[in-house]
Amino acid sequence: MSKRNVRKVYLETVWPEESNIDEIVLSKIYTVVENQSGSKWTGTMTNLMSAINRVSSKRQRGILPGSPSALRVVINRVANRLRNRGIGVRFGRTTDHARTRYVRFTH
Repeated sequence: MSKRNVRKVYLETVWPEESNIDEIVLSKIYTVVENQSGSKWTGTMTNLMSAINRVSSKRQRGILPGSPSALRVVINRVANRLRNRGIGVRFGRTTDHARTRYVRFTH
């Protein structure tokens, strides 16, 4: 494929709007937290991606962010809206040697 054809294909690609992705992630996080006993969820971004995929349809899974770091960017954008709905969002690191990053949602 020539450079000209690659450029044409790239320009014609239809990307989902950010607001649509934000709304899906927002609603799925709300669902994940509501389904937990005690209305508290803690885990890594990878764990959160798995939890969101379990409560999403096949079509929604195709729109969701493809990596844990991309999911973190979306969560940063929707954090205030989650807090307005009564869900606390907190990012942190463990105190052990690995210093694993985690996110905690409370309702």
